[in-house]
Amino acid sequence: MAPARPDRGRATDAPPHAWRLLLGQVRYQVRILVRSPIASFATLVIPLMVLLAVNLLYDGTRLPTRGGIRFAQFFTPAMVAFAVVNACYMSIVSSTVLAREDGILRRIRSTPLPRWVYMAGRIIAAGLVSLASTTVVILLGAELYGFQMIWTSVPVLLADVTVAIFCFCALGFAVSVLVPRADSALPICWGTILPLCFISDVFQPIDTAPRWLRLIASSFPLRPFADDLEAAFNPVATRHGLSLVHLGVMTVWGIGAALFAVAAFRWQPSSTDTMPARLRHHMSRALAALPHRRHPGPRRLPVPAGAGRRGGRDRPLPPPVLVASDPESTELIEGPAPAEDSSLPGNPVP
Repeated sequence: MAPARPDRGRATDAPPHAWRLLLGQVRYQVRILVRSPIASFATLVIPLMVLLAVNLLYDGTRLPTRGGIRFAQFFTPAMVAFAVVNACYMSIVSSTVLAREDGILRRIRSTPLPRWVYMAGRIIAAGLVSLASTTVVILLGAELYGFQMIWTSVPVLLADVTVAIFCFCALGFAVSVLVPRADSALPICWGTILPLCFISDVFQPIDTAPRWLRLIASSFPLRPFADDLEAAFNPVATRHGLSLVHLGVMTVWGIGAALFAVAAFRWQPSSTDTMPARLRHHMSRALAALPHRRHPGPRRLPVPAGAGRRGGRDRPLPPPVLVASDPESTELIEGPAPAEDSSLPGNPVP
């Protein structure tokens, strides 16, 4: 008898390919970012609000330190850098900490999904949102404020944005390790980004700032990124290509942050018990070794002789007063206290 041929339409148990898992993870993370009100507001709305407000204040202003270009020609690329930072750094920190404290990362870790697929999906999703936010900022700046688009600098823009996406996503994962709770994620994000924005040619030029301040800002990845974007779209600048020094600064920060995140990343939520496990074990053993004292029940106080008789007639005794034998416990009193009963000695009867 010939062996039965396998059914060709039957689904196999083989795991899906990695690229299919990665595609599904990217689609899932993009959906989360778009549906989250806080993430959408911080990624798309805040850069546009700052672009509109600041360009209205400095409309018609020219920058003599940048070759006399209009303020919109400087500020629009700066808002591109700000949008990328919001989409990568801030969203990664807040969403990662929230997923960890809610136990989502712990459940994902117990699934067959590879960890690198989850991390790569988060980074690619943040990159797609960054590109969308960059496009909206450039179109709005060109439409409302006359931003001059230099099409030959588009490859420079894409290269800088790609390196910046990797750098700030890695920094987001690294900082999420240091954030203790979900309610402190956004304050830590704004507290670390806003000071850098003010000293990194994002909100305003710092050409007249002290040299030591400019050197400190150049050692962080935000100013090299903003300077590259501004130089690429500066019509009077002599350099429109990539700066290897600026790319090196962003790459070093990204690699260092990625190594720290891989080594110290936490999938478990933070424990509210701050006592070390060894100390808690020794304390439980010491408490178990203590002798247990059995507390007796309440005892009945003696009633003075003759307290129930008056004038040869029997009177009902007052309710008993019950007092716990443990001096640390609260007295249990039933009925009136002795000093308040007129039938007890020491209280004259009117």
